[in-house]
Amino acid sequence: MRNFSFVFLLSGLALFSGCSKSKDQPTPLPDIDSIAPMNVPVGTTVVVSGTNFSSTPANNQLTFNGVPAVISNASSTQLTAIVPAGAFTDELRAAEVRVTSEGRRSVSPAYLRGDNFPEVTSIEPSSGPVGTIITIRGRNFNKDLNSSAILFFNSSALPPNRTPLFASSVSIQIAVPTGTGTGDVCLMTYVTPDKSKYLSDCSTFTVTP
Repeated sequence: MRNFSFVFLLSGLALFSGCSKSKDQPTPLPDIDSIAPMNVPVGTTVVVSGTNFSSTPANNQLTFNGVPAVISNASSTQLTAIVPAGAFTDELRAAEVRVTSEGRRSVSPAYLRGDNFPEVTSIEPSSGPVGTIITIRGRNFNKDLNSSAILFFNSSALPPNRTPLFASSVSIQIAVPTGTGTGDVCLMTYVTPDKSKYLSDCSTFTVTP
């Protein structure tokens, strides 16, 4: 946050008691740093942390994908609110969160993930020969094999997007294909039937002899 200085004028030995702030000084905009907890359902109480909020709840407005939320507590750095119904209208189950404090709107939004947002927690092992079975663990995966794909970078194998050997809501498995060299392996989880929207997570895999 920028530091703004004020100029005090002295005239002879007299110190003026009235000091004025420059009219050109911009008023700091509110800004969101984090939201906790993440991966929550509608109705959950979350704490939005940031800067330049109003300490009066009624002077703040929080919106989740444009839907106003009820703010129960407020300080200059934290707002406590309930995730409103309709917050997760997008197929990706992520809500764009914006804050307005005393009429000043944040420039950049933050994002809150819904409780069924796909999430990768680990991709193991991180090395092995061609044919090694890689297990991708997480939550909220699609159980349909054709709803996920694994992309091996630095690979001559075709097709570039490989269908998993196994898929459940918490784990997906794939074998390292012939022709793959050391590089990133990425899980692509489709969230729309036409596969136009997907979420991805990558990890480096080292191919050994």
